[in-house]
Amino acid sequence: MAENQNSGSAIEKWQKFKAEGRPFAEHLLNIIKAGLSAAPFAGAIASLMTDYIPAARSQRLEEFAEQIADDLRRLQDRVIVEYLKTDEFAFMFEKCFRAVAENPQQEKLEAFRGILVNSAIRKDLSGEEKEFFLNLAMNLSTLHIRILRFMATPEEFLNAAGIPQANIQGGFSHFFPVALPGVKLDVIRSAFGDLYRYGLISTDQSIFGTMTAGQGLQLLKGRVTELGQNFIGFCSVTK
Repeated sequence: MAENQNSGSAIEKWQKFKAEGRPFAEHLLNIIKAGLSAAPFAGAIASLMTDYIPAARSQRLEEFAEQIADDLRRLQDRVIVEYLKTDEFAFMFEKCFRAVAENPQQEKLEAFRGILVNSAIRKDLSGEEKEFFLNLAMNLSTLHIRILRFMATPEEFLNAAGIPQANIQGGFSHFFPVALPGVKLDVIRSAFGDLYRYGLISTDQSIFGTMTAGQGLQLLKGRVTELGQNFIGFCSVTK
């Protein structure tokens, strides 16, 4: 009986909420506050929803906009001005900014930055290809992108991460956890398999259990497909 009373109460609250026309976010916050009223961390959750998340998202979008402006100013001689006036670019622009609002990971932010800037300056890709790469970046996780960057440009990746190249020794099972510290090997293998199924690399995850003649960085040569190279190139900010 108590359950039915609670359900009825929830329905009544929902109907009242709709009638009052309060913002949905405020309604969600009130639900969480009520549900956690006796919990010692209720204030932290409320602060997260009302202060930190909106502020962090706003700051992220501002920084992204400033970076895009700087990039386009730096590359202004290569910008395809007429393309900026098309619905196609407007679509890419909106999707990238929406993605930035939803993804705080640095690797993904850099990918969306590269995609938007390259969309404005590159003529060698069709609109369909640009959209495909954008959707791919949205669907892949940060780990997917890190693995692919490591395989495509290992020296650059290691230098940026502050990992000595001499530390990359042995087979895949030995050096991938070194290149991606803190990530369990089985997770790396699973993400590696995803990249293979997407056609971005030419080797499946069985390589982690295979004896190889070579070792270290030399094992990565030629394992990123042309599609993978094109994707990483499109996601990288043009220097």
